[in-house]
Amino acid sequence: MKKPALLILFLIISVLGLSVVKTFVANRISTSGSTLGAIEERINFYKIENTLLSEKLYSLSSLTNVSSQADKLGFVEENSNFVLTNPIPIALKQ
Repeated sequence: MKKPALLILFLIISVLGLSVVKTFVANRISTSGSTLGAIEERINFYKIENTLLSEKLYSLSSLTNVSSQADKLGFVEENSNFVLTNPIPIALKQ
């Protein structure tokens, strides 16, 4: 008769011990939730800032912007045609 009593006592102690562990873990998780929320807010802020900076980079490095900046700085487009040989006629006149 001692075996069932010991088994029941062991199960009751196990249930109480696991309840204490569950309470401890739940308490730790609940306090880290606010920290997790703050970290997610910062991540979202940096994602938005990264998107805005990449759009600004794309607009500053676009060819139209580079061309307008070159015009403002006085660079001019050189339009000289340089040909080494005369073009060969495609069809001969008969």
